[in-house]
Amino acid sequence: MEEINLQEIKNKTTKNVLFLSLRNIGIQAISVIGFFLLTILLGVGEVGLFAIVAESVSILGYFSDLGLAAALIQKKDEVKKEELQTTFTIQQILVIISLIVTFFIFTEFSRNKSYGPQEFWIFISLCFSFICASLKTIPSVLLERKLNFKLISTVDIIENACFYGFAVLFAFLGFDVYSYAIATFIRSLLGLIIIYKYSFWPIGFSFNWESAKSLFKYGIPFQLNSFIAMAKDRLSNLLVAGIIGRTDFGILSWAQKGPRIPLSFMDAIMRVTFPTFARLQDHKEILKKSLEKSLYFIALVVFPMTVGIALIAPDIINLIPNYKKWSPAIFPLYFYAISVVIASITTPLTNAFNAIGKITLTTKFMIMWTVLTLFFYPLLSYKFGYTGTAYAVLIVSLSSFIVWFVAQKVFDIKIIKTISNPTIATILMIIPCLIFQSLNLSSLVNIIGKILISVLVYGFYTFLFSKDEIIWFWRQLSCLKTKK
Repeated sequence: MEEINLQEIKNKTTKNVLFLSLRNIGIQAISVIGFFLLTILLGVGEVGLFAIVAESVSILGYFSDLGLAAALIQKKDEVKKEELQTTFTIQQILVIISLIVTFFIFTEFSRNKSYGPQEFWIFISLCFSFICASLKTIPSVLLERKLNFKLISTVDIIENACFYGFAVLFAFLGFDVYSYAIATFIRSLLGLIIIYKYSFWPIGFSFNWESAKSLFKYGIPFQLNSFIAMAKDRLSNLLVAGIIGRTDFGILSWAQKGPRIPLSFMDAIMRVTFPTFARLQDHKEILKKSLEKSLYFIALVVFPMTVGIALIAPDIINLIPNYKKWSPAIFPLYFYAISVVIASITTPLTNAFNAIGKITLTTKFMIMWTVLTLFFYPLLSYKFGYTGTAYAVLIVSLSSFIVWFVAQKVFDIKIIKTISNPTIATILMIIPCLIFQSLNLSSLVNIIGKILISVLVYGFYTFLFSKDEIIWFWRQLSCLKTKK
């Protein structure tokens, strides 16, 4: 077994969380600006079209490796060459099969829905992206096992900047929805070239049954959760899109974009803590403290950012000329915001379950969410349109409190106590913002005023009641600075 240096893991984890958080801020800044420009240049239906095709092709990712990549990351022992090549061989076989099946399905849908060249080229570009992503898996796994996310993050930043840069450029030049396809081709190819240039591994095809058997033992239960998640998230979205149409689905896509921005911080922590928790699974007290710290700092950042975005969203729409087309998205945005706040705590908990090998427990939760989603999403969407989808999002999210209860038992943590201060501070910042809103000032003044009020109220409360956590965080920064 690899020797575990707890201090080294702690330092690497803190350093990588900070790095990935900064990286995600950069990516989100690019994404938000890019998406914002695209939603000005393109129509609601065109945004909805890309979202629908993207959801369709993203389903392929769930069939690409049967959880073998996660099994390699979670593995306690050193990864062997035959395990890497076995994983790569199985993955590429699955990729080929998935693409063949998807091609026939798309052809059938194309006939029934009268798809044209726009849908076809978006589909082809996303399939190409899927192939490139599968080829990047092994280099990424090797880097994640070393808790070295610098290169992965660099590639992500470059890919994201290229995608939105080229998408906006070609949309401005009048390529309409084809802009998405062109940008996807460029992003995928460039990312693949860069990661192999700096994290090359000797690609090889081989199959070792013992290695495969060992990896499948963890990988298949893990991937079962992914399949269930796919049914819950991707298939339900496609079902909703079929019910409400591409224009209304475009409204939902816009409504989700803002509230999901703060989740990039959660993603940074989760990406680092999965391999970290896997190595700490025999050190329960340290694992408990690490999980509590993760939850606290996720809440500290995600809660106020999500609520803040919901508060200024109407003013942003009113401020920008020709942006009124997105006004219907404000109502569902509020429901997505509440959902994101709940998910920001729930997702790290299920991530921790997976990291310590409790896959079956996560599977039970995923089945529960899937049943609720496949029941409420189509039912309420059919009855109330896209607003009904928003109702369904909230109903499913509220069921996550069951996960919180179980996590408290498994990890011996107090979730409500851990996130109490960020929750109170967030609620307190809402009240003066609503009072300020009632003054009926201009949209620009509203945005600036709400941001200043939120920062002051939230910062003041956090300084008074979370001083110990802030001092701890500052010490981690100081330690990293000293080590450099």
